[in-house]
Amino acid sequence: MPTISVLMPAYNEEKNLEKAVRETMKELKGLDYEIIIINDGSRDNTLQVAKELCESFRDVRLVSYSKNRGKGYALKKGFEKSRGEIIVFFDADLDIPPFQIRRFLKTLQNGYDVVIGSKYLPGARVRYSERRRLFSIWYRTLVKMLLKLDVSDTQVGLKVFRREVLEKAFSKILVKKYAFDVELLTVINMYGYKIYELPIKIEHKSFDSSIDYKAIARMFIDTMAIFYRKNILHYYNGDSK
Repeated sequence: MPTISVLMPAYNEEKNLEKAVRETMKELKGLDYEIIIINDGSRDNTLQVAKELCESFRDVRLVSYSKNRGKGYALKKGFEKSRGEIIVFFDADLDIPPFQIRRFLKTLQNGYDVVIGSKYLPGARVRYSERRRLFSIWYRTLVKMLLKLDVSDTQVGLKVFRREVLEKAFSKILVKKYAFDVELLTVINMYGYKIYELPIKIEHKSFDSSIDYKAIARMFIDTMAIFYRKNILHYYNGDSK
């Protein structure tokens, strides 16, 4: 197995971060890996927890900045500091149990360039509210219609990539927050890389939380901007495998 870099963006994750790192390390035992924590301007004790983990484990590294800039920005910064031939995106909130990472890594070795999780494939196990489920279905339909992106789910927080895929795609990515995953997968798909989906197990900690309608509006605006860049400006054209 090639060298693996796990990029773990963390915003106000002081309660989950240590467990997320330790469980991820346990799952990757025996492999050549690094875990890069990206502290995305947290306002709680996330930075201190991250520093302590770096002091305790030589395979854990830290990227940190003071202002919250969004998941896309965090992952791009983490990628710039990574050394792995395989890159794993893994959320620090532990909604996705880390035992699934090995399965994604193994699947990537079967000739694929990207492996992503999906809530909609047979075998997926997802626990979340009805409102959240309906929004997810609505957004999936919107992405398919506007961007012709033939994947069942763009938003799951576990994704695995070959390094060269991100080296090409990141140069075109403009979205830093809400529709980052959609833009990234749209560009990767346009460049002809092979994307494979696996069913995922998700256990949302905030099962009964209310929907952030401002975030939904921002996601819609960002998605329409991706549509405009793709179909009107042809901004993403000109590069391919």
